[in-house]
Amino acid sequence: MSTELGQKKGIMDWYFKSNLLIRILLGLVLGAIVGVIAGPSIVWINPLGDLFVRLLKMIVMPVIIFSLVVGSASISPARLGRVGIKIIIFYLLTSAFAVAVGLLAGNIFRPGLGMALGAGEAAGRELVRPSLINTLLNIVPKNPFSSIASGAVLPTIFFAIIFGIGLSYLKISKNERIKKAGNAVFDFVDGAAEVMCLVVRWVRLLTWTGQPSIRVYAQFLSALPSACR
Repeated sequence: MSTELGQKKGIMDWYFKSNLLIRILLGLVLGAIVGVIAGPSIVWINPLGDLFVRLLKMIVMPVIIFSLVVGSASISPARLGRVGIKIIIFYLLTSAFAVAVGLLAGNIFRPGLGMALGAGEAAGRELVRPSLINTLLNIVPKNPFSSIASGAVLPTIFFAIIFGIGLSYLKISKNERIKKAGNAVFDFVDGAAEVMCLVVRWVRLLTWTGQPSIRVYAQFLSALPSACR
C-alpha cells in the first residue's frame, strides 16, 4: 500500500529527500533560535503551527479506518483466528511495555512536582475508577459515526476491524452478486487508503513549516511571567 511521489528537483531537492527526523530536529532548532532572537514579535507565526496540528488531526481517523479495513479484509477468513490471537498478544505486550515505560519515567522525572494545578477546583470531586468490564465495553461503539466524529480511537479501531472482517467474508461469498459487491467496496477502501497515504506524505512535507512555529510559540510563552500567561 504505497504511492510513489514524483522526483523533486530544484533548490528544495535536499529537503524532500531528507529523513523526517532530520526535518523535525531542524524545525526544533530553527524555532528555538528564532524565538530567542525575535521574541514576542514573532508570535504572528503561531497560526502555521495551529494549521500543522489541525492537518495531523485531520488525517488520523481516515488513516485508521481505511488502513485497518483494508488490512483486515485482506486476511483470509480461514486465518482470522490465528492472526487475531497474535494481534491480541502483541497489543497486550506493547501496552504493558508502554505502561511500564510511563510509570518508570514518571517516578524518575516526577513531572509537575511542586506545581499548583488548581487543587481547589477539584476539591469535593470524587474520582471513580472504571471497572475492567466497563473499560472493555467502551471499546465497542454505540454509534461508530459518533466515535469517528469525536475522535475516539479505540471504538473506531474496533469498528474498522469488524467491518473489514465482514468484508473479507463477502469477497469469498458463493453468491456472485454479494461477491461483486464485496470486491467493489474493497476496491473503494483500498483506493481511499492509497489516497490517504499520499495526503500523509503531503502533511509530512509541512513539518519544516509547522514544527518551527510550534516551537517558536512555546519558546515565547516560556519567556513570559506566569501572571501574563
